[in-house]
Amino acid sequence: MRIQKKIWQPLVRRVFGGLIGRHMPKPVVRALGGLAYAVSGRYRQVADKNLRIAYGDSLTAAERDVLIRRVFQSFATSTAEFLEAPRWTPEQVKALAQADSYDVVDKVLARGKGMILLAAHFGNWELLARRAAVAGYSFAVIARQSEDAGFNEITDSLRANGGYTVLPRGGSPKPILSRLRSNGIIAILPDQKSEDVFVPFFGKLAGTVAGPAVLALKTGAGIVPMFCPRQPDGTYKMVIYPEIDTTATGDTDADIKRIMTDATAVIEEMVRKYPEQWLWLHDRWRVPPPAELLQQEKSADAPPAAAAV
Repeated sequence: MRIQKKIWQPLVRRVFGGLIGRHMPKPVVRALGGLAYAVSGRYRQVADKNLRIAYGDSLTAAERDVLIRRVFQSFATSTAEFLEAPRWTPEQVKALAQADSYDVVDKVLARGKGMILLAAHFGNWELLARRAAVAGYSFAVIARQSEDAGFNEITDSLRANGGYTVLPRGGSPKPILSRLRSNGIIAILPDQKSEDVFVPFFGKLAGTVAGPAVLALKTGAGIVPMFCPRQPDGTYKMVIYPEIDTTATGDTDADIKRIMTDATAVIEEMVRKYPEQWLWLHDRWRVPPPAELLQQEKSADAPPAAAAV
């Protein structure tokens, strides 16, 4: 595996670097998505497993395969746009991604305690950030970094060009807390596997990042879910949900679970509306829930015992 990475990582880096600022015609992007589907047997299997967990028998094998192909096409489109974006003017960004109002964001920031932008690997999440930056909002994104430092330089520079910065996932919390305490915005995508807290996703417990809830409870920052789904005409629509309730009750563990349950439910709602636009290629349910949690779930779902006569 290490040898394979040493071969393909430099290749991907060179391809990405050569495509920055270039427009790729839609037929070319579709072809690249189809090629990625054809050669990515491992990720096809992961996506199929995820879809079977999420949808059960409601999707046939053929229907799952069609959806997986569309997932690869969607990801190829978003990647091509991410690379092309440096050539876009602010007016072009506004035309590509319609945003009706940022009133929810302004209301949260008016409290002076910062905001957590809750997004997902869905639609065009990089365009979401660029569009918000064009609207005048400055923020940092917490993102997982690649093992390839050269590749990180490319992606970090593309994001900096879009008006937002990157804070490595798992790094020091100091810059995150500092930004929130100065009434800044931190973007977090908590839709990938973790062992922090287990909450329902498509009716199944999924290990989920607790960061948004922990930060909100610690700093008083509001959590606002935002998404950028692709529309049938190829443009995008900024979808901004109402602020998530982050009221502290004094039971920190319960508060974290409640907040992340609500946050994950919002993500699930968007994925159900646009299933081909979420990154099913990630092994979302890979981390098994603790046995005691599964037992609690079974007990909660069991019918009440009949009363003795």
